[in-house]
Amino acid sequence: MKLFFSEFKADYRNYHFPYQVWLLKEEADDVEKIYENGFLPIRSIPGVFYLSRNIRVDLSKFEISSENRRILRKSEKFESDLVPITEFNYNAQVQKLCRDYATKRFGKKIFPTSAIRNIFSGKVFNYVFIFKEIKTQTPVGYAVCFISTNFLQYAHSFYSLSYLNENLGARMILEAVIWAKRSGKKIVYLGTCYEENALYKTEFKGVEFFNGFAWSTDMEELKRLIKRDSETYLLEDKEYLEIFHEGNLGRLLDKYGVRVNI
Repeated sequence: MKLFFSEFKADYRNYHFPYQVWLLKEEADDVEKIYENGFLPIRSIPGVFYLSRNIRVDLSKFEISSENRRILRKSEKFESDLVPITEFNYNAQVQKLCRDYATKRFGKKIFPTSAIRNIFSGKVFNYVFIFKEIKTQTPVGYAVCFISTNFLQYAHSFYSLSYLNENLGARMILEAVIWAKRSGKKIVYLGTCYEENALYKTEFKGVEFFNGFAWSTDMEELKRLIKRDSETYLLEDKEYLEIFHEGNLGRLLDKYGVRVNI
C-alpha cells in the first residue's frame, strides 16, 4: 500500500498546513487491515481510502439493547433482502428515491445523481440491502455495503422520508448490524462521526471510534471532539491530553506512532 497526503486549505495565520491522508490499495494488500487502521474507501475513486474519525461496532460485545428492541417493534412492518450489487436492478425508480432522499438530507452538491449512480456501480461496494414494506412488497430503502470475510461496512443508505417517523433509517442500520452478528462477522463499520447528528451511530453495545491513532471506546472523548472548536491541533490541546491521555504526549506518540522508512 502507498500513503499520499492530499493538501487542504492552509491557515497561514495560525501556521496550519493540513493534509488529508489517503491510502492506495495495491494488489497484495489486505483490505481488512486497511479498515482496521482507520481508513474508509473514497466512493468515487476505486482502490483509494481516506483516514477519518469513523465509527465501528465490535460484534463480540454487541447484543440487542432495550432501545434496539424498541426500534424493531416500531418498524416491524419492514423486511429486507441482501443481494450482490452486480445483481441489483438500478433503475429510474431506485434513482429517484435515492436522489429525493439525498437532496432533502444533504443537498444536490453533496450527492448529485452521478454520485448516486457511481455508488451502485459495483466498483467500490459489493452488496445492497433492499428494504420493503412487508404488506405491499414495495421497496422503500436501500443500504449499500461492502462485505468482507470478517466485517461489513454500512456505507450509504437511502430511504423514503415518508417513513421517517416509523424509524426506517434506524431499522436499516440496526438490521445490518444484526445480520453481520448472525453471519459470524467480527466488525461493522458505520462511517464517519464529526457532528452531533451522527451520534445515532454510537447507539450500539460494542461501539468504538477512531481518534487518529487508535480505536477508543470512550464516548465522552468522541462528544468532546465533536464540540471542540479550538484552532490548535488536537495533540497540542493540553486539556484534551490531560483528560484522556494523562497529559503525556510523549508516551502517546511512542505507543501509537507509525514508523516509516524514507
